[in-house]
Amino acid sequence: MKSIKEVLLLFLILGAVFSACTSEDSMYFDQNEKVVFLGNAFFENAIDNGEIETALAIRFPKKNLTFRNIGWSGDNVYAHARTRARGGGRFGDPEKGFEILTQQISDLKPDKIFLAYGFNESFDQEAGVDTYKDGLKRLLQMLGQYSPDLILISTTPIEKDFGIPEEHVETRNRELKKYAEATREVGLEGNYHFVDLYTFFSKEIQYTTNGIHLSVEAYRKAAGVIAQSLGLPAPTVAIDSEEADQIRNTIIKKNTLFFHRWRPRNDAFVYGERKDEQRIAQEEPAQIEPFIAKQEEAISLLLEEL
Repeated sequence: MKSIKEVLLLFLILGAVFSACTSEDSMYFDQNEKVVFLGNAFFENAIDNGEIETALAIRFPKKNLTFRNIGWSGDNVYAHARTRARGGGRFGDPEKGFEILTQQISDLKPDKIFLAYGFNESFDQEAGVDTYKDGLKRLLQMLGQYSPDLILISTTPIEKDFGIPEEHVETRNRELKKYAEATREVGLEGNYHFVDLYTFFSKEIQYTTNGIHLSVEAYRKAAGVIAQSLGLPAPTVAIDSEEADQIRNTIIKKNTLFFHRWRPRNDAFVYGERKDEQRIAQEEPAQIEPFIAKQEEAISLLLEEL
């Protein structure tokens, strides 16, 4: 029979092991970190509702975190969408998109990057899974040169109704699930954080605006799943509180300004094939910076009051 001292020692050892295991599955934010959201329409649409950023900010109100969203609708792990101008013209061949993305990440100098990919790639069906995994690994290798923490977000299933034939929904969701699982496999292999939104939303109803893109309410739920998956602390205020609403509205203003900063409407003159025609246009995006800084300051002040 073990002595009291031996039992106490055993509890201490088990406690230390448990703490070590949970710390590996949890994510913490250090002071003054910069967080980047990268991916397809999942993150570009998040610009307009601010739910994910708000959920993270109110969990770390004293950390002075900075968030930058460079999601691009239609993008994939190969960064093909980033070669396109708004008018549909190309800035270069598909490989150029990866170079553009690499430069964007280098300029932002992020501490953490959340990635959401797999939806657009899933149209290549099962035959494209291995190619997707190779592309994701390549992307992660590049991102890892600039950021120590990478978080993978799975695809979400499409929703029935909205005039979409049920058999098409079932087929697409089988494909999307395969790509969600492929993302998980790459995450496990590289020891990256992985958030499974596919499983969560496969049990939900009425979570999209058109069968594909999440509603604002669904983004709020997704933010909660992300926080729980990463083992983040509870928010300092309720996500539906007046204080959170003020923070969220200010975040949306900041996000809108930053969007026009990095993706100006006259991008062909700023970055593209007509940049030599109006050189003054290349100076205009930087003039938005003071307005972004003003909104960042407002966000910080609101967070300090929590």
